[in-house]
Amino acid sequence: MFADVRGFTHLSEHASPTQLRESLNVLFSAASELLVQNEALIDKFLGDAIMALFNAPIPQPKHRQVALKTAIALQEKMIELNLPFSIGIGLNSGAAVTGNVGGGEVTDYTAIGDTVNVASRLSGLAGKGEILAGISTCGGLPPSLPSGYGCERVDLQVKGKEHLVAAYRVYKS
Repeated sequence: MFADVRGFTHLSEHASPTQLRESLNVLFSAASELLVQNEALIDKFLGDAIMALFNAPIPQPKHRQVALKTAIALQEKMIELNLPFSIGIGLNSGAAVTGNVGGGEVTDYTAIGDTVNVASRLSGLAGKGEILAGISTCGGLPPSLPSGYGCERVDLQVKGKEHLVAAYRVYKS
């Protein structure tokens, strides 16, 4: 899962660095609480984005459902927080390698691979308050979406990919 602030560059032109930090800390605190409650591993904070893993390093049998439920809960929490920005979320499921990556004395536990890249790119394409979930995450899940939510299939051109990526746009109905 990647959750990324929309319009952060524009916002940073009009807000002080202290205001930005305070708002991001509110977002990251709320996101961290939801992610930990749902047994996700917070991989890292990337400026105005957060990367989290489900199903690693500890297997999670229903990780797809849990990731989607968590993404929806995070978007609902954003409404409640009433921050001066919104977020776009990208989810994807599939093969990835997890472990320490880095060099010399600096390494970080993370996940890498095409699955992770697509999740990041979906997050970048997700609009304000939107969730884009790769077909491998959401494909078999539409009947199990929480009440009041639906999804529509979209084929997206994702930066760096030769072919369109099949995904679902999750929306509040």
